[in-house]
Amino acid sequence: MKKQLLTALVVAASLCGYAQTKGTNALGFGITSQTYKSKYLNGDSANQEANEQKFNSYGLSYGLFIKDNTKLGIEFNYGNQNNNFKDHVSGSKTKTYGGGINYQHYYPLVQRLYAYAGGRVYYSMSKDESGNDNYDDATSNNYSVGVNGGVTWFVSKRFALETSLLSANASYSKMKRTNSGTGSYENTVSSFNLSSTGSLSDLGFKIYVLF
Repeated sequence: MKKQLLTALVVAASLCGYAQTKGTNALGFGITSQTYKSKYLNGDSANQEANEQKFNSYGLSYGLFIKDNTKLGIEFNYGNQNNNFKDHVSGSKTKTYGGGINYQHYYPLVQRLYAYAGGRVYYSMSKDESGNDNYDDATSNNYSVGVNGGVTWFVSKRFALETSLLSANASYSKMKRTNSGTGSYENTVSSFNLSSTGSLSDLGFKIYVLF
């Protein structure tokens, strides 16, 4: 009986740990979609001004467990934001492209729930187009390096859900603004920030397929 119980425990442990073992591949997907609507009254209800902002972000990542509970990966992201854009009239729209390399180590918490901590090097480029011809268009190049942490739930051998809770990043940004009337100029900004992206106020999840 004891032998059978020990065998069952070993099998259960191997099933729970399978998803994080060396050689496992992880293909990840992430989608974020947000819409903000607001109305402003200019004295009476007949003069309402409506404002709508739409933001969509798509992410694709691939990771390889180079050893048990340790993953090295690459990621690619695309995002677009529309703030009441009307060509040659008003509003603005922004497109963002990005990619990076990340490293994560996983620490078991309870059963298939793990905490992770890791590092990330990331580059992104964004293009901001103004609908009003009197305002600037802008192109930004952003470079960042940082550390982050969160939790991952390995739902089964083949699927996992992950969210980021804390991150600290050092970033460098270079922006070029262009206006048809005044020409162009460049702005360079370097910054350090400590944030809690992915916390209770802004939960974002990734879905991993493991194979």
